[in-house]
Amino acid sequence: MNYLFNIDAPMQSIFLKKENTTIKHILNILSGIIILSIASQLSIPLKPIPLTFQSATVILIGMAYGARNGSYVIIAYLLSGLCGLPVFANFSAGFSTLFDPSAGYLLGFLPAAFVSGYLSQKGWAKNIATSFIAACLGVSIIFSFGIIVLSQFIGWKNAVTSGLVPFVLSEPIKLLAVSCLIPRLWKKPVNEV
Repeated sequence: MNYLFNIDAPMQSIFLKKENTTIKHILNILSGIIILSIASQLSIPLKPIPLTFQSATVILIGMAYGARNGSYVIIAYLLSGLCGLPVFANFSAGFSTLFDPSAGYLLGFLPAAFVSGYLSQKGWAKNIATSFIAACLGVSIIFSFGIIVLSQFIGWKNAVTSGLVPFVLSEPIKLLAVSCLIPRLWKKPVNEV
């Protein structure tokens, strides 16, 4: 349980010294929001769900920042978008996105980042194979939430066909890239900087 509230994670140790200050912590969270916002705009406009780098970036943030700080980044990102900042895919924003067919994917970001971050802190980030498994578990949460909400708009079969099948090839490739990066981050001594 200490892992959930521990701030020792690669992104914490890279950007912040052990003597943590509030301003440094906020800057760390802001950097995650900026990275996720940029990744959200890198998209291929498929309908009804665009192919973006959001899901892989959410997993990367969760695994690099850890469960707690990764969750903070995702919460701040979602609140930024809901408050009107154009951080979601295709520069979309506002509360209307909660009633959009892609809303489930956004809702899945928080539990996905938390789970992948938690697994990383539990030792799953030590090598590429276990990092890939943790990343796949995290992204499966995003797609589960996404398909459930999408099915309310277009039916279950169509939701799977258009909300999952187009990503079956691209998502593992993105997650493999994340899985190759994460063990390198976690090999750095956590308390040194």
